[in-house]
Amino acid sequence: MLENQLQDYAHLLITKGVNLQQGQTLVINVDVESKDFAIIVTKIAYELGASEVIVNWRCQPIAKERLLHASEDVLSSVAPWIPPYYQTYVDKKAAFLSLISANPEAMKGVDATRASLASRTLNSALTFYHESIMGSALTWCVASVATPLWADLLGYTGSEEEKVNALWQTIFTLCRITPKDDNEALHAHLETLANRTKKLNDLHLTKLHYTAENGTDLYLELPEKALWLGGSEKSQEGIIFNANIPTEEVFSAPLREGLNGIVYSTKPLIYQGNRINNFALTFEQGRIIKITAEEGEEYLEKLVETDEGSHYIGEVALVDHYSPISASNQIYFETLFDENASCHLAIGSAYPICYEGGEQLTEEELKKVGLNKSLTHVDFMIGHVTMNIDGYTKDGHIVSIMKNGRLNY
Repeated sequence: MLENQLQDYAHLLITKGVNLQQGQTLVINVDVESKDFAIIVTKIAYELGASEVIVNWRCQPIAKERLLHASEDVLSSVAPWIPPYYQTYVDKKAAFLSLISANPEAMKGVDATRASLASRTLNSALTFYHESIMGSALTWCVASVATPLWADLLGYTGSEEEKVNALWQTIFTLCRITPKDDNEALHAHLETLANRTKKLNDLHLTKLHYTAENGTDLYLELPEKALWLGGSEKSQEGIIFNANIPTEEVFSAPLREGLNGIVYSTKPLIYQGNRINNFALTFEQGRIIKITAEEGEEYLEKLVETDEGSHYIGEVALVDHYSPISASNQIYFETLFDENASCHLAIGSAYPICYEGGEQLTEEELKKVGLNKSLTHVDFMIGHVTMNIDGYTKDGHIVSIMKNGRLNY
């Protein structure tokens, strides 16, 4: 039964995730531990008409050894083949599928400064690739793979096979994939998200005010032509795709200098294989001016110090506290799942698609209308069962967007 489910899941990621076109190249980014599922995806992609499937293998233990022992000269440079490798597939208009799983302590013991240097160097060299992704010049999707380590983290019991199989069933359920329904549950959910974005866009919101009993008290302004998006997206060539499976969020881009107040995290942030927990960020005119964290504060500080833009926020996302992922009452230690259980913000770059006509604007023009630009984009979770969000409309009304964790739209 599981083999058939895995094939159906792979089919979904190819057809509804990246929406692979006939004769298109597929690039898969995946950990070596997940090679069995990568083989299934590759087979399905070729059956569905891929011209070529390129697999970009990752191995976190090897990456950790590099961060621990390589010289700073190595960490501050990028292998000469990497940028042209990505440029080749960006130019080909390939579809990009990233398959991930949780490993919150993969880089435990790595100096935060060295990790930040390596990350900043690579992101800088691949700016063109990240801009293509964030501007929807390419179709892309991030999805998950069950692993023994992740199953152990979540407390599954039994043999290794039984634990991994149980985790797969959880993934299928939370992705709203149920047996023999032709993915009707997922289709209906994506339609719900589309309706939610329409209602939010019709409000013409200029500002949001977040409050919660944990101390969050934040005002967040929106650009005049900000757009709310959620569920399915459309590439610049008009191809419908789903960037995240699962997805529960509707999101937009805040005004770069429009955040004031304090916000508290409500779930751990796993960043560069390290855990950052119970932290708070204070904002003044959009800029992060104070950071506190009970765990991993040095990694959070290095994240914020990536560049000038990482001192600001690039994404605001709304998620109902009673979504299936949140209702499971489980921390998944993987942002793809945890961000879809909670309202969240993102440190770093904004998505140009969250501004009317943003895909056609230059970097300078996007900055002028108030969108943030950075080498990084990292989501962190702030949703709370007592969270209230009031929205201020263009015509001066105040409307309740969220009451006690439940979205009203």
